[in-house]
Amino acid sequence: MYKLNINNMVKSFSFFVLAFAISSFTTNISAKNEMIPIEKLVCYGQGSSYQLSPSGNFIATMVSTKENVCEIKDDTMQEEMSSGRVLVVTDLRTMEPKVLSGTTAGSAVASFSWLNDEQLLVTTDARRGYDGYSLYTINKDGSNTTRLIEAKDFKSKAGIQVPFLEGIYQKFPNKILISINRQSVVYKNRDLYWLDLTTKKTSLVARVPSLPSNERFSGWELDWNGVPKGFTTYDEKGADMGLVNSFYLFDSKSGSYEKIASCRHQEACFMPLGFDIDNKTILGVGQAVLPDGSILDETDTNAMWAWDSETREYTEMIYHDPDFDISSPMHGDNTVSLWFESDGSDLYGFSYEAAKTEKVYFNNYFASVEKSLAGAFPGYEISIADWSKDLTKFVVYAGNEKDPGGVYFFDVSKGSLSEITQYAPWLKDYNLASTEPFTYTARDGLKLHGYLTLPVDYKKGEKIPFILHPHGGPNARDKFGYNPEVQFYASRGYGVIQPNYRGSTGFGRSEMILANHEMGKTMQTDKYDALFWARDKGYVDMDRVCLSGASYGGYAAMHAATKMPGMFKCIVTYVGTFDLVSKDLRGLRWSEIGMPMEYIEKGNPDVPEDYANLYDNSPIFFVENVTEPVLIITGRRDNQVRFQETVDMVNEFNKHNVDYEYIIKGDEGHGFRSETARLELFKDYEKFLGKYLN
Repeated sequence: MYKLNINNMVKSFSFFVLAFAISSFTTNISAKNEMIPIEKLVCYGQGSSYQLSPSGNFIATMVSTKENVCEIKDDTMQEEMSSGRVLVVTDLRTMEPKVLSGTTAGSAVASFSWLNDEQLLVTTDARRGYDGYSLYTINKDGSNTTRLIEAKDFKSKAGIQVPFLEGIYQKFPNKILISINRQSVVYKNRDLYWLDLTTKKTSLVARVPSLPSNERFSGWELDWNGVPKGFTTYDEKGADMGLVNSFYLFDSKSGSYEKIASCRHQEACFMPLGFDIDNKTILGVGQAVLPDGSILDETDTNAMWAWDSETREYTEMIYHDPDFDISSPMHGDNTVSLWFESDGSDLYGFSYEAAKTEKVYFNNYFASVEKSLAGAFPGYEISIADWSKDLTKFVVYAGNEKDPGGVYFFDVSKGSLSEITQYAPWLKDYNLASTEPFTYTARDGLKLHGYLTLPVDYKKGEKIPFILHPHGGPNARDKFGYNPEVQFYASRGYGVIQPNYRGSTGFGRSEMILANHEMGKTMQTDKYDALFWARDKGYVDMDRVCLSGASYGGYAAMHAATKMPGMFKCIVTYVGTFDLVSKDLRGLRWSEIGMPMEYIEKGNPDVPEDYANLYDNSPIFFVENVTEPVLIITGRRDNQVRFQETVDMVNEFNKHNVDYEYIIKGDEGHGFRSETARLELFKDYEKFLGKYLN
């Protein structure tokens, strides 16, 4: 099934490079000082998924069949139909590769996991129909492809029965844990089974329990033996629809369960991450909320806690950062990474997102490995992504704000470092701008965070044109790292401010709550205060500042144009929303379950007081105030902001003689995705900004 001639393909793989001593690694010192061409910034690089075998002697990767060069063009229909990636297993002792899959519907692999050092579990391409959901095994040399379990039609009702992998446990080498949907809807009622790798037979572990009619099962909590000891739910109906998540303990032997806690939107809560190495302690983030509702050692930002599932007591606050959440899962910001040994026998530490990625180590040896790597990659953020059981072989990522990064293989015993892949190697030919985190104080005294990027040739004391660039969401945040749009602005001579205004995720409950009903008010002035911080530092020519944003950032840009006319030299609003009183709120196509949360944060148009506030902060109703030139951009296939909303805004521009330029792409959606469309967009940015800021 997966036979393929390797000889004609190896040349195009970026994987195979010579190993070299870790002490000899250096970054590129011959980078060009010339302005980077736009093409180099909008080109997508080639990432890859990778995993070491348990021994660390082999690495499996999904590798592109194309040469990793910057070449902007639209794919042909044949190229779009091809998977473009193949599964390669390389013997790291000899660097000998073996291609296990092809690119056609009948030969492509979609995902993989090592079962042991000899065999992998794979899923096939979705173009195979139902069979794309089936689970297969394949030997590391590409031989003996075997279907373990088939995705198939239900015999007596509509729908298909689909197996999902839930866990591979080295202590149980002859079986894997899977889930299978009991009913027609694939993502509902997924019961747990052991699947025997030899007999291909399943044995029931646990059924999704019957729940109150207002709750929907969302996932199992498994210990390191594959035993389901808990599960989570969310309210999909009733008064608390979309607002409450609950955690239950579960007895797999009896099928009994008990609700332990419920988390209401924006309230203090303990959110489980998973079981610790003792299989009874649950690690989680948030606050230690006791059964009576009181809070043990309350913190505003989410701390990491340990909770004993047997005694029902919090045993330890493991870590707390007073400025940043250790992940914000209630807001979809799952940024914590726990470094467990694959069999759960040890926890080496964890990382989370602060101003930059922060790491906490529980194992000195693990910390020393990363310290050695940091010395080899000065100025880079290092992440250990995978490792062998004996901790002598590591797969690591190295990247920063100037470089989207590369993946490397580090062999401790040999002291050697081998490059696996670079996402966008052409960027190393150019000097890109540095980004630095900063902290500032809003006009009401609130401490906030942001990022400042200055052009490569910036001279201290010089006042330069700036882009104020708020992120979308607003329940999102800017993080430290490579951002092609920011690098584009900086490469054209503009400084960039990225403020994490109130309402951004990852900065604690109080700051989130302070943003309720504040769209266009303090959420907006937070952005201006970040700009004023940069002004007071002497960076900004205040006569040459443009506000540019996408989605919610596009809203913020137009709000500034309508409520603070004359403050900015120009406005760029990209896939923005402008009418907050529309029945679907903000013009966004929210599902019904998301509306109660939106009403808490933004306001309910059916409530007169909220309606007045939303109307007053809707840019669509105040276009007569606009004095700045506007670049407005949208895609007809936007499935988050109604296309009609942009059409309405353009009509208002015409009505009030606003100086504007209009970009619309019929085959793009909520953000342009194709390289050709992005190239045109960035060229339009360059012309528009150059016209008004230079």
